[in-house]
Amino acid sequence: KDMAESAYRDAVAEIGPGQTKLTEGWKVLGLSKETATSIFEETKRLGFLSRQELFVKDEKDMQAAARAEEEKFRKELIESVDKDGNLIDPDSDVDPDKLITDEDLDKEIEDDDDDDAPTSGGAKECGNCGYTLFIAKGREGRFFSSGFTCPQCGSGRDQFKDIEVDL
Repeated sequence: KDMAESAYRDAVAEIGPGQTKLTEGWKVLGLSKETATSIFEETKRLGFLSRQELFVKDEKDMQAAARAEEEKFRKELIESVDKDGNLIDPDSDVDPDKLITDEDLDKEIEDDDDDDAPTSGGAKECGNCGYTLFIAKGREGRFFSSGFTCPQCGSGRDQFKDIEVDL
């Protein structure tokens, strides 16, 4: 059933806009007229985009939402915390030199990105307790960020050294 609905959705999207009646083929696929109508109307509402085009659109929408959320966070941070990490009282005067700027945040992000540069081999060993961490290629920044601590002994990221592991 799911395959039939998917095939019909693809057929409707491929024919594209300008259709005034149900796309042919729904009976052959074993779909009810109600199901075919529902799929047709949904595909029409989405602009007759293929699944791949919908995926790309969704991905772009998610990226745009993430950028908007980041901008909102940056604005809130700039308005609420000074360079020393102290909360800003909105009703008091603050030394302009102590206010965080966009440039400060950009520099902090660049510095953080440098810390998360890919490592060789994908394995790291804690110099304190010997705990071995296997990191998937391309995921170093997510799972071995600057705030990482050893799950076994609590040592900081700086205690981990690259190691080569034969699997």
